Amino acid sequence: MKILLSGASGFVGQHLTKALLKNDHQLFALVKSTSDPRLDPRIVQLTLPLLATLEEQMDVFINLAGENIAARPWTTKRKEALFQSRVTLTRQVRLSLKFPVKHLVSMSAVGFYGVTRHGTFTEETPPKQGFAHELCQAWEDAANEFAEDGTRVAIFRLGVVLGPGGALEKMRMPFLCGLGGPIAGGQQWFPWIHIADVTNAIIEATKDTSYTGVYNLVAPQFITQKRFSQAYAMSLNRPAILPTPRWALTLIFGEMASLLTEGAKIAPQKLEKRDFKFQFHNIDDALSDIAKRD
Repeated sequence: MKILLSGASGFVGQHLTKALLKNDHQLFALVKSTSDPRLDPRIVQLTLPLLATLEEQMDVFINLAGENIAARPWTTKRKEALFQSRVTLTRQVRLSLKFPVKHLVSMSAVGFYGVTRHGTFTEETPPKQGFAHELCQAWEDAANEFAEDGTRVAIFRLGVVLGPGGALEKMRMPFLCGLGGPIAGGQQWFPWIHIADVTNAIIEATKDTSYTGVYNLVAPQFITQKRFSQAYAMSLNRPAILPTPRWALTLIFGEMASLLTEGAKIAPQKLEKRDFKFQFHNIDDALSDIAKRD
């Protein structure tokens, strides 16, 4: 297939492109500048202006782009940048393409459901309001606009993606120093997913035309943040003792602290109904696998 990707040089993108290249797909990556050294030389790099000159139809557009929502506090300027990198870019791609793509597989996040510890959220559960929900809703709305051109649209609401690098890499040093204790009591839910299952789900959705609508892409195991902290510390042979109080995170991160201090219980109901084969159901097995790959 001819596959266009945004965010190809990101954490998920790098793992996904390796898998896609093994199957001899022709890959095109949307980039800011056509000299990204992180991309395999077999991948054709295209800026938005170059995308507009493309004289061939893409079979699939895999939309991974989006600045890290947890990288910096949510100032007004930062919120605008998060919208631009997700919502605006998604719309720009659709308007730039001369020929509509046949299939779109777009990312969203479990932040769609808002900030809460209460209740279990399936794809049909009404969300709680807040910035995280507004951002994800707008991103999904932009993706669904592709359907107006006859494109099949599938959207994955991602949990915390665990794999070599990514979020775990940023947590690694505090945990190695014994500072990986529970955050704000640790009773908030921690919806997670192994990078292998993310890659497999995206690839399956590019090939199976029955994938349409929204899917929660999280592991079927429900765990708390405290349970995750204990499991990750154990995988590094370190203790997870010193807790991080809520007030300290709120002081440092402001509104964004809610990503760490609150967490919803998310169920992958639609994937389970279609018998999607998760490779990693258990957090201990997932982290053990990742430790072997580091």
